[in-house]
Amino acid sequence: MPDKKKLQLFFVNNLSWFLIIFFYIVFAILRPKGMLNFSTITFMLHAAVPLGFIVIGVALCLLLGGLDLSLAQMTGFIGMLSALIVTRWAPGIPAIFSIFIPVILGLIAGGINGYFVGFLDLNPFLVTLGSYMAYEGGTLLLQSYPIYEGFPPLYLAFGGVNYIAIAVFILVILVVSFILKFTSFGLHIYGVGGNDKSSHMLGVNPARIKFLTFSLAGGFAGLAALFYTGFLDSVPPSMADGDIFMAFAGAIIGGVELQGGRGSMINVLAGIIFLALIEAGLSMFNVDPYLRRVAYGFLVVLAIIINKTRNYFRDRILQVS
Repeated sequence: MPDKKKLQLFFVNNLSWFLIIFFYIVFAILRPKGMLNFSTITFMLHAAVPLGFIVIGVALCLLLGGLDLSLAQMTGFIGMLSALIVTRWAPGIPAIFSIFIPVILGLIAGGINGYFVGFLDLNPFLVTLGSYMAYEGGTLLLQSYPIYEGFPPLYLAFGGVNYIAIAVFILVILVVSFILKFTSFGLHIYGVGGNDKSSHMLGVNPARIKFLTFSLAGGFAGLAALFYTGFLDSVPPSMADGDIFMAFAGAIIGGVELQGGRGSMINVLAGIIFLALIEAGLSMFNVDPYLRRVAYGFLVVLAIIINKTRNYFRDRILQVS
């Protein structure tokens, strides 16, 4: 491939990083005191970590050629259930074990979705839409008001201390990226996402891969619940409410193909940072919260347009001259 085409392909495949650079420069010019402040950048990244775990879960399901609409509401449900276990139902649990409770609950919740999608071969949109509604109502059934007290300090530290949250999140991204690139499980996710029938002919069990991937996505919802609890220093019933749409936008802007089989976790990280940057920019300009929701709606549409445009130019570049 000629060097010019390689350069063009590099730009297209890493478009999300260039979007970050462009928007950061624009915001820094318009609000230099805010955007050039190191503490602002740190807080921006810290605030993005809980949503980032949901984005990872969404990205894994998309790579598989499926989707999970329930991950954000699952996060809220797990956050509330874990909080009740840790603060009221079993307050004597050692702190070191308490941090695993939301992750285990997430793996179980994701596994339920994975069982229906993988082994029963049900439509993932309808299954996870039903789960979305169930978790939304289930959270309010557990408790309709926030929990503020009774958490072990360690339970709050992961999401509450910025350098711990950011470091753990980057480590998780690197581990997931390694698994996707260098393990048979990761390659099977790409294979099933590209063509599950062909993967089955090559000896891969698509049902098993779907079950494991949805379970893993649920585990990341559990991590999101843990980190949201630390960041908010509480568990409100509205935790992660509506985050699923932003999570899809982040994954798609990060280059994950809607049809499955293509995407990079490193570029998903760029999608997460891009969401954080937009949120910080809107805050800098004191944009009305209701107007922000309108902006986020346009951002989801923009993500789809970016995905379509990226595919168009990638196909053009790869065409034989």
